Amino acid sequence: MSKVIAHSKRWSFRAPAAPHLFAAMGVQRVGRSFCFLCGRRLRHGSRSTEHVFPKWLQNRFDLWNQKLTLLNGSDLHYRKLTIPCCRTCNSTFLAPIERAVERATARGPSGVRRLSKRTLYLWLAKILYGILYKEGLLRTDRRNPKAGRLVRRTALRALEMHHRFLQGSRVPMRFLDFFPASIFVFRLQKSATQKYQFNFRDSPPALALALQMGSVGIVAALQDGGALEKGFADYMRRYQGFPLHPLQFLELISHVFYKAALFNRTPKYITVESTKALQVMQLPLQGLSARPVYDEWDQEMYARIFAFHSGLPLDRVFAPPDRVATWLNGPDGEPRYLSLRDQSWYPDDAV
Repeated sequence: MSKVIAHSKRWSFRAPAAPHLFAAMGVQRVGRSFCFLCGRRLRHGSRSTEHVFPKWLQNRFDLWNQKLTLLNGSDLHYRKLTIPCCRTCNSTFLAPIERAVERATARGPSGVRRLSKRTLYLWLAKILYGILYKEGLLRTDRRNPKAGRLVRRTALRALEMHHRFLQGSRVPMRFLDFFPASIFVFRLQKSATQKYQFNFRDSPPALALALQMGSVGIVAALQDGGALEKGFADYMRRYQGFPLHPLQFLELISHVFYKAALFNRTPKYITVESTKALQVMQLPLQGLSARPVYDEWDQEMYARIFAFHSGLPLDRVFAPPDRVATWLNGPDGEPRYLSLRDQSWYPDDAV
C-alpha cells in the first residue's frame, strides 16, 4: 500500500512514515552527534567525517590551506570544513557520487554534461547544505563557547525540502515529469595560475551556488522547481559552448543569483511512498495566481550584485538610472570573446 503526502519547501502536513526517509528537522536530530544525512546517532564504530568540499577537489586545486568566508565574515580552511556523517552514508551512498563527479570534471565541461543530472544535483546539494550545517555547528565567536551559533538550528528548518531531496543519495527517489533545480554547465578559459582555477560562490537565501573548476563552470538554483531552466534555457544556451572568460562567468553567476532571489513561489510537492521508491510530483508553479513567478527586475540591484562578485567598482558597472555594463555581449548582442591573456581583470596577476 502506498501513502500520499503533500508538502512544500517549508512545511508538511505530517512527516513521512517510511523508515528509510529521515525528517531531520522534525525530530531535531541535528548536531555533532548525528549523521547529517540519515540522522543516525554516531558511535565510535560508526562515526566518520564528510568533507563538504571533497578531498579530490582540494587536492586538484590545492585548497587545503585556502579559506572560505563564512556568513559572519570569518574564515575557515577548506580542510576543516567537515560535517558529521556515519560510515554507511559516507562510503556506501556519498562516495559513488564523489567518484562520478571527480571523473566527469576531469574530462571537462563535456564530461560534466554527460554526467547524470541527478548525480550532479546531489553533489551540489550536499555542498550547499553541508556549508550551512557546518555553520550551524560553529559559534559566532569560536573563542567563546557561550557565543551564539552562526546559523541557528531552527534556521535549518527552511531547508527541510532541500534535505529531503538530498536524501535521494541514500533512498530511492523519482522526480515525476519535473526536476527540482536549474543547473547550467559552461566551458571556461583556464588560467595558467592555479589560484585562479577554482572559485566558489553561493547565495544561501536563494539556495543557489556556483563553482569554477578549471575549465568547468557550474551555476545552479537548487530549489526553484526548474523554473530558470525552463524559462531561460535559450538565453543560457548561447553561452554554454562559448569559451567564457572568468569575468563573464561571474556576470552569469550574478544574473542567475539575482534571478533566483526574485523567485516568489514556494514549490509544492506530492510524495507517493511505496516499497520501491519515493515518487515526487510537483504542483504547477503558476498555481491559480496570475502573478508572474519572478518579481520585477531592478537594474541597480543587479549591478550591485555583479559588482560584489566581480570585485569591480560599482561606478564601472552601473550608470544611473538603469544602464549596466556587460562583458558577456558585444554591441551586436552576440557573445563577446575575451582573451584571458589580453583581458586580464585580476588585480595582481597578468594571466
